[in-house]
This record gives sequence, structure tokens and C-alpha cells, in this order.
Amino acid sequence: MNFNQPVNVFMLATYSYWVALVVVHVALAVGVFRDAEDLLQRPGRKLWFLNSFFWTVAALVGGIITTAIYWAIHHSKLRSLEEPESELETNS
Repeated sequence: MNFNQPVNVFMLATYSYWVALVVVHVALAVGVFRDAEDLLQRPGRKLWFLNSFFWTVAALVGGIITTAIYWAIHHSKLRSLEEPESELETNS
């Protein structure tokens, strides 16, 4: 490798972009997996459409858009508000 040549800024920016993209996708996938597994441990809660493995793969491939869809389905006001009867009794 010749260290006397100037660094190609475009090439460096491209590599940096892809590394950052991979790091973000992996971080989102890990977060979705942990949340999905935690969700399955709560009584009366379930995952919609996919299990935790496939939600993780979807987040890994789809990134922030898929993670936003996961959040909208499982944590926003769009999700079903059904609670198990035992939780309804303790809340009232």
C-alpha cells in the first residue's frame, strides 16, 4: 500500500456509511429481539404476525422502517388493548 497517495474522500465516506448502516441495523435487530422476548414473558401479551426470530431478521434487513412497524404493532395505541382478566382485576 502506498501511503503517499491522497485518501479518496468519496471512498472513505462510502465505507463509513456502510459500516454505520450495518451497526444501526444490528443494534435495531438486537433491540427488537430483546423486546420481543420480553413481550412473550408478559402474561396476556403476544407477538403479531411473526415470532421473535423473524421479527429480528426483518429488523436486520429492513432497519428503521421495519423497527417502526414492529413498534407500531406492539407498543403504540394501534395495538389491541386487550388485557388478561387478572390484570384488569388488579388495576381496578
